[in-house]
Amino acid sequence: MKKLLQLLKNPFALVEDKKLFLVGISTFIVGIFLAYYFQLQQQILRLNISETPNLKQVIISHVIIVVSLTIVFLILGKIINKKTRFIDILNTVLIALIPIYITFFQNFNNFLTEETSKMLNALKDGSIYTQSPPILFIFVGLTGLVFFIYYIYLLFIGFKTATNSKKIWHYTLFFVLLIITDILTSGLINSI
Repeated sequence: MKKLLQLLKNPFALVEDKKLFLVGISTFIVGIFLAYYFQLQQQILRLNISETPNLKQVIISHVIIVVSLTIVFLILGKIINKKTRFIDILNTVLIALIPIYITFFQNFNNFLTEETSKMLNALKDGSIYTQSPPILFIFVGLTGLVFFIYYIYLLFIGFKTATNSKKIWHYTLFFVLLIITDILTSGLINSI
């Protein structure tokens, strides 16, 4: 149990590069098919359930996410520490996406899509104030939030491990660049 907790806390410090890469690439491929099956359009900091992407769009959006995060964090990593390696940043991005892939199961039987549509319709017609959200929807939302926080945590801890960063401005730049990259790639992904 202690080993598992250590692995969840920082897999980048415990598992060798090649194994991380194999797990990352494998889950990346599985994640593409999960996103397509559950009809979710993934972006860096959100899932879009209002669009129904085709397989080509899902593949392109996943590649855009991985490539853009890897390039941005590699450049920042090289600024912080010239010894930052490409494979460490790539592994960070690939492994960090695993919790997001798990959240795709929340749209089993189009649950999220239907509940979100109901909520948006209730918001439009003003009946949102008289309705209470289903308990299952609240539970699924909170579970998704936990996995999202873990995704951000893995991105951060992987970047920190790969770059050996220790200063507050490193962390601040990391989060600022994460948000900027999300905004830029969201426009690109939505234009596909």
